[in-house]
Amino acid sequence: MKPIWIVILAVLAAGNLVGGYVLYKAFQLRGENRLLHRYLEDMADKNRELTTDYPGAAVYADENRELLDTTDPAERKKMCVLYGASITKRWDTDRLLPGFKIIKRGVGAQSSTQLLARFSSDVLQLEPGKVVIKICAGNFSPDADSRMIWDEFETMVLAARARNIEPVVATIIPVTRRAETFEGYSITEQVKQFNDRARALAEKHDLVVVDYFAATADGDGFLPDAMARDEIHPNDLGYARMAEVFRAAMK
Repeated sequence: MKPIWIVILAVLAAGNLVGGYVLYKAFQLRGENRLLHRYLEDMADKNRELTTDYPGAAVYADENRELLDTTDPAERKKMCVLYGASITKRWDTDRLLPGFKIIKRGVGAQSSTQLLARFSSDVLQLEPGKVVIKICAGNFSPDADSRMIWDEFETMVLAARARNIEPVVATIIPVTRRAETFEGYSITEQVKQFNDRARALAEKHDLVVVDYFAATADGDGFLPDAMARDEIHPNDLGYARMAEVFRAAMK
C-alpha cells in the first residue's frame, strides 16, 4: 500500500490539473464570448447603417458640403475622385499619389448597387474633372447577378460622361487562390470577364483605363500572397503596384 502522503499529493496534483484546465477553459470561453459580443455589436451597427443609410450617402456628406463651400467649379475640375469600396477607402493616396488632387470616396464592403445609389452625392454633384470608377471582387458569388453588376458599373461610367466628368475605367484587382471557395463557381473567371468588358467599354468610348488587374495578377490571374493583405484586399506592395499604373494612366 502506498504511503498516505503519496496519495494526498497525487490527489492534490490531479485537483490542480483539473482546476487549471477548468480555469483555462473559463478564460477561453470568456474571450470567445467577448469576440462573439463584439461581432454581434458590429453586425447590429451594420444593420442600423443599412436601415438608415443603405447607400452610404451620409458617410462623406460633411466633407462634400465643405468641398463645395470652399472651392469653385474651376478648382474642382482639376480634381479626381477615386470612387469605390474598401480598397479605395484604405488607399493611402497622400503617400502613394503625391501631386494628384484626389477626392477619395471609398466606403467599405459596398456592393455595386450601393455605389450606384450614392454616385450622385459623392461624384456628380461635386463635378470633378475625372472619376476613377472601381468595384471590388467581393461583388461576385454564386448568388450574384453578374449582368446587374455590369449594368450598374456601366451606368456610372455613362452618367459621369453625360455630366462632363471624365470617367476613368478601373479593372477589378484579382483575388487570391484562397478566395476560391465555391464549388463550380470561380470568382477569378467572373473578374476576368468583367475586366474584358470594362476594357471594351473604354475602347468604345475612348476612355482611359487604369488596369489594376494587369498590375497585380500573377500568371494564372490570382493576387499573389506577396501582394495580399487577405483574400481580396492588397497590402502595401499591392497598393504600390496600383499607384504605378494609376500614375502611368493619368499622365
